[in-house]
Amino acid sequence: MAALPLPREGGAVRWWNMKSPPRAKQQRGEPLVAKILETTLSEIARAGYENLSIEEVAARAGVNKTTIYRRWPTPEVLAISAFERFSDSNGPSDTGSLRGDLLDYLKRYREVCRSPAMLSLTRMHFSGGFVGKLGELIRERTHSGDCDALVMFQRAVERGELPGGTDTGLVRDLVLGSAQHLVLFRHDQCTDERLQQLVDILLFGALNGGRPPKAQGARAKQRP
Repeated sequence: MAALPLPREGGAVRWWNMKSPPRAKQQRGEPLVAKILETTLSEIARAGYENLSIEEVAARAGVNKTTIYRRWPTPEVLAISAFERFSDSNGPSDTGSLRGDLLDYLKRYREVCRSPAMLSLTRMHFSGGFVGKLGELIRERTHSGDCDALVMFQRAVERGELPGGTDTGLVRDLVLGSAQHLVLFRHDQCTDERLQQLVDILLFGALNGGRPPKAQGARAKQRP
């Protein structure tokens, strides 16, 4: 209890007991780890991996830097832990149709792309920051994500939605590449309706073979 003196007329002093303001509850254990790692990704997205500072992460997370150093002694170790924690995914849904699978996948992707993990990944892509053990981890997770996405198109071939012999890898890259551009650079236009239009246009091409039209290309070469 803290006692505060309150002056009265005549110079006498009266003491009034007041409770001290409660201290902010310090996070510990799993909530603290999650906060530090999410702050790490936010800092990579803001300043770049090459400028990642444990001191800055500690300041932004509201913890002592020794708390971080005890568990993550270097910025690389800290960044690896952050990406390992937040880059796991549940894989694509199976809605029973390729169109349904893609719309569900792209809507989830739209939300994930605004997360600290994806924003930091995007910055690293543009800055060429995929080096060392962190680079190996990101390449491994990217390959795993590509394989997960490919499953949607392979299922569509098995169901007869796409023609046999469709270049599923190419179709995947066209769909996801277009969606990525829309999500990252036209985010204000990335509505559900826009995603539906994107999927329908690209699937129209996939349903017609999923490959460049060789016959048209050959005719074009014969023109004078």
